[in-house]
Amino acid sequence: MSSDKTIMAVARIAMGLAFLYFGLSKLLAIDGIIGFIGTKLPMPTLVFWLAFVIETGCGLLLVLGYKTRWVAAWLAFYCVVPTALVFHTNFAVMPVRDHFFSNLVMAAGFLYLFAAGPGALAMDPEKSAA
Repeated sequence: MSSDKTIMAVARIAMGLAFLYFGLSKLLAIDGIIGFIGTKLPMPTLVFWLAFVIETGCGLLLVLGYKTRWVAAWLAFYCVVPTALVFHTNFAVMPVRDHFFSNLVMAAGFLYLFAAGPGALAMDPEKSAA
């Protein structure tokens, strides 16, 4: 196992664990999060459960290294369009602005993962896109 592939696997797994945490931690504040979603979007309960499934499901798939490129591409989109652009655009509030830019950074990391592939310890190791 090459060190580059190992580093890629560590990064992929860390990103996946973060999204597992993001999804599962939503269960600790369901009503509050649904209320917040309702200030931005219709059908907040549906959106909440959709976000829960996306974040926990994609997080698990990344940890396992299954369909990594597809999951990474989806999460790059998810971090920017439904998340950063809908929920984090009040730039007058510094923490909200910080969340916007952290979502852009996560999207960039997912784009890199999409291009590079899953690395080692993946269920479906892929060749590099290059």
